[in-house]
Amino acid sequence: MPLHVIYQQLKGQPNELRDMSEICLLSENEDNQRTAMEYLYVNGLYDELKVMTDKIKYATNTTNRKSAKIYQIMYERKMLKPQQLKPETPSNFIKATNRLKIMNEDYTLRILRDLVHIYSYFDMKQYGEIGSFNENIKHLMLEVKDPMLYELFESRLNETLFIYHWKRNELILSRKYGYQLLKKTSNYRKQIDIHNILAQGYLFESYQQAIHHVSLALEMAEQLSYERAIYGLKNFTLPFIAAYHKKTEGITSEDIAEQAHIALAEGGDVDKCIGLLEGLDTLTPFQQYYLGQAKQDKGLLRKAYQRFIEERDDYFYARLPLEALHALDY
Repeated sequence: MPLHVIYQQLKGQPNELRDMSEICLLSENEDNQRTAMEYLYVNGLYDELKVMTDKIKYATNTTNRKSAKIYQIMYERKMLKPQQLKPETPSNFIKATNRLKIMNEDYTLRILRDLVHIYSYFDMKQYGEIGSFNENIKHLMLEVKDPMLYELFESRLNETLFIYHWKRNELILSRKYGYQLLKKTSNYRKQIDIHNILAQGYLFESYQQAIHHVSLALEMAEQLSYERAIYGLKNFTLPFIAAYHKKTEGITSEDIAEQAHIALAEGGDVDKCIGLLEGLDTLTPFQQYYLGQAKQDKGLLRKAYQRFIEERDDYFYARLPLEALHALDY
């Protein structure tokens, strides 16, 4: 029986994830196995996905074997802690995927390969690269006949569009995808990621909305003991938003740059901020923006703005140094 028939019967039921994960792991039909791996990934059932990829990566079916290898790459990315993400890791994921010989008619494999590219470029903060892969996936999905697999891929595409439009500073479109994803996904880890991005998207408009989404994400992450998300939220998202709005009481961070940001926000401890940032070997656009603010240096702020645009295609966060430059003109 096709997996999508069973899925339609269990979808939205209280025990959907438990029952579907068991059925996925027992799947012997080759088409069902490919859909099952996608279901497990999209729903955050990574332990079950690992079991399944370990079983299928030696399959005689070439498409299934290659699919399992790509899901293994996606699994490895998900299991990395922020401190373990080395600069070369995302490009290594791309290279490993590109080594697989994928034929033009292997539409699902091409979609999976493009998704690895999107996630890797996101990790490398090269957001401008994402757009072309989104368009590729839209066209390739027209060839996906399995309704369940199509729905799962559509969810993944909408997630990438959510991020892409955020970085393009197209916030109405970004939020449309974000809130749709929150309504549809039962993957709590995915919900945490969405709340994290929605929080950042409200940075310039509403402290209350931003903190609301951070608080929801952090509460869910702590309930799941999701250490990667807890670390990122507590050391980056929360202190960043708090420092921007100068509401830093009780806020700390292990990240040196965010410590500098907090110091600047707390009564303008400029010397501490400058000392922390100048102790770093190289500066990211964010750190250059913090240093430009601390020194009231228009040159640094202009450079930070250029780097956000030229290095990252990040039109949302490019607003930070631009805003600071305008403030210096008054």
